[in-house]
Amino acid sequence: MHELSVVQSMMKIVEEVSKGKEVTKLVVKIGKMSGIEPHFLKESFDFFKEGTVCETAEMEIIEVDVRIKCFGCGNESDIKGFDFHCPICGSEKTKIIAGEEMHIEYIEVKE
Repeated sequence: MHELSVVQSMMKIVEEVSKGKEVTKLVVKIGKMSGIEPHFLKESFDFFKEGTVCETAEMEIIEVDVRIKCFGCGNESDIKGFDFHCPICGSEKTKIIAGEEMHIEYIEVKE
């Protein structure tokens, strides 16, 4: 469960950015192909936030669909499952342009 180490790294960033102020909300974007399980990430966050600036913070997770760009017709499409063929022209010459990311979107701190 690598979500634990991901949360530990995130907590270091949040502590740095918040400059010791209480964090009320942490919004994270996770691509569906990032390898991160949102449920486990949230559970890990809830465990590690005790005794930190995030102790009372809520974590909101925004899941990002997998999106491809077709080199055949130039179309950009969201896909379901693992079929990376262009849904418009059927080409297999595509590139994933979204859905693999994982990052902190924003942090809300108490003033």
